[in-house]
Amino acid sequence: MSLDGTKIVAIDDTPSIRTFLRVSLEDEGAEFHEASTALEGLELCKKVYPDLVVLDLGLPDIDGLEILPEIKKIQPDNKLPVLVLSVRKARETIKEAFDKGASGYLTKPFVVEDLLEIIEEKLPCR
Repeated sequence: MSLDGTKIVAIDDTPSIRTFLRVSLEDEGAEFHEASTALEGLELCKKVYPDLVVLDLGLPDIDGLEILPEIKKIQPDNKLPVLVLSVRKARETIKEAFDKGASGYLTKPFVVEDLLEIIEEKLPCR
Protein backbone atom coordinates (compact mmCIF):
# COMPACT_ATOMS: atom_id res chain seq x y z
CA MET A 1 0.00 0.00 0.00
CA SER A 2 1.19 3.50 -0.72
CA LEU A 3 0.03 6.58 1.14
CA ASP A 4 2.24 8.88 -0.94
CA GLY A 5 1.15 12.46 -0.34
CA THR A 6 -1.74 11.50 1.94
CA LYS A 7 -2.08 14.03 4.76
CA ILE A 8 -2.86 12.31 8.06
CA VAL A 9 -3.40 14.03 11.40
CA ALA A 10 -3.11 11.93 14.57
CA ILE A 11 -4.65 13.30 17.76
CA ASP A 12 -3.42 11.22 20.70
CA ASP A 13 -2.01 12.20 24.08
CA THR A 14 0.40 9.24 24.29
CA PRO A 15 3.80 10.16 22.82
CA SER A 16 4.73 6.52 22.10
CA ILE A 17 1.52 5.99 20.09
CA ARG A 18 2.17 9.16 18.08
CA THR A 19 5.75 8.05 17.42
CA PHE A 20 4.58 4.59 16.33
CA LEU A 21 1.98 6.15 14.01
CA ARG A 22 4.53 8.61 12.61
CA VAL A 23 7.07 5.89 11.80
CA SER A 24 4.46 3.50 10.39
CA LEU A 25 2.62 6.05 8.26
CA GLU A 26 5.64 7.98 7.01
CA ASP A 27 7.14 4.63 6.00
CA GLU A 28 4.11 4.26 3.71
CA GLY A 29 4.69 7.74 2.26
CA ALA A 30 2.12 9.71 4.28
CA GLU A 31 2.59 13.32 5.31
CA PHE A 32 2.13 12.98 9.08
CA HIS A 33 1.00 15.65 11.53
CA GLU A 34 0.31 15.19 15.23
CA ALA A 35 -1.38 16.80 18.21
CA SER A 36 -1.63 15.76 21.86
CA THR A 37 -4.91 17.50 22.77
CA ALA A 38 -8.33 17.78 21.16
CA LEU A 39 -8.20 21.55 20.69
CA GLU A 40 -4.67 21.45 19.29
CA GLY A 41 -5.78 18.67 16.94
CA LEU A 42 -8.84 20.59 15.77
CA GLU A 43 -6.73 23.67 14.98
CA LEU A 44 -4.15 21.49 13.22
CA CYS A 45 -6.86 19.92 11.07
CA LYS A 46 -8.14 23.37 10.07
CA LYS A 47 -4.59 24.35 9.08
CA VAL A 48 -3.47 21.14 7.33
CA TYR A 49 -6.83 20.06 5.83
CA PRO A 50 -5.98 16.33 6.13
CA ASP A 51 -7.16 13.41 4.05
CA LEU A 52 -7.75 11.36 7.21
CA VAL A 53 -7.66 11.84 10.99
CA VAL A 54 -6.68 9.23 13.60
CA LEU A 55 -8.42 10.20 16.86
CA ASP A 56 -7.93 8.94 20.40
CA LEU A 57 -10.94 9.28 22.72
CA GLY A 58 -9.14 9.71 26.05
CA LEU A 59 -7.69 13.16 25.53
CA PRO A 60 -6.69 15.46 28.41
CA ASP A 61 -8.83 18.48 27.48
CA ILE A 62 -11.96 17.28 25.68
CA ASP A 63 -13.20 13.74 25.14
CA GLY A 64 -12.62 12.54 21.58
CA LEU A 65 -16.32 11.73 21.19
CA GLU A 66 -17.17 15.39 21.84
CA ILE A 67 -14.65 16.79 19.35
CA LEU A 68 -15.37 14.20 16.62
CA PRO A 69 -18.33 16.10 15.08
CA GLU A 70 -16.25 19.30 15.02
CA ILE A 71 -13.45 17.52 13.16
CA LYS A 72 -15.94 16.16 10.63
CA LYS A 73 -17.13 19.73 9.89
CA ILE A 74 -13.68 20.72 8.60
CA GLN A 75 -14.68 19.45 5.18
CA PRO A 76 -17.85 21.15 3.92
CA ASP A 77 -19.51 17.84 3.08
CA ASN A 78 -18.61 16.25 6.48
CA LYS A 79 -16.81 13.46 4.61
CA LEU A 80 -13.43 13.73 6.33
CA PRO A 81 -12.61 10.13 7.36
CA VAL A 82 -11.95 9.87 11.10
CA LEU A 83 -10.52 6.63 12.44
CA VAL A 84 -10.97 6.25 16.19
CA LEU A 85 -8.05 4.57 17.93
CA SER A 86 -8.92 3.90 21.57
CA VAL A 87 -8.61 1.52 24.51
CA ARG A 88 -12.39 1.78 24.99
CA LYS A 89 -14.02 -1.44 23.90
CA ALA A 90 -17.62 -1.04 25.13
CA ARG A 91 -20.21 -1.56 22.41
CA GLU A 92 -22.02 1.62 23.46
CA THR A 93 -18.85 3.69 23.00
CA ILE A 94 -18.14 2.18 19.58
CA LYS A 95 -21.76 2.78 18.51
CA GLU A 96 -21.62 6.38 19.76
CA ALA A 97 -18.39 6.96 17.83
CA PHE A 98 -20.00 5.75 14.59
CA ASP A 99 -23.17 7.75 15.35
CA LYS A 100 -21.02 10.89 15.67
CA GLY A 101 -19.28 10.28 12.35
CA ALA A 102 -16.39 7.87 12.89
CA SER A 103 -15.37 6.07 9.70
CA GLY A 104 -13.61 3.24 11.55
CA TYR A 105 -12.79 2.08 15.06
CA LEU A 106 -9.68 0.24 16.17
CA THR A 107 -8.90 -0.72 19.75
CA LYS A 108 -5.49 -0.43 21.39
CA PRO A 109 -3.25 -2.32 21.40
CA PHE A 110 -3.42 -2.66 17.64
CA VAL A 111 -1.46 -4.16 14.78
CA VAL A 112 -0.13 -1.72 12.18
CA GLU A 113 -1.41 -3.89 9.32
CA ASP A 114 -4.97 -3.54 10.66
CA LEU A 115 -4.53 0.23 10.88
CA LEU A 116 -3.19 0.45 7.32
CA GLU A 117 -6.01 -1.74 6.01
CA ILE A 118 -8.66 0.51 7.57
CA ILE A 119 -6.91 3.66 6.32
CA GLU A 120 -6.74 2.29 2.76
CA GLU A 121 -10.41 1.30 2.95
CA LYS A 122 -11.58 4.69 4.28
CA LEU A 123 -9.53 7.06 2.16
CA PRO A 124 -11.52 8.73 -0.58
CA CYS A 125 -10.61 7.59 -4.07
CA ARG A 126 -7.91 9.80 -5.53
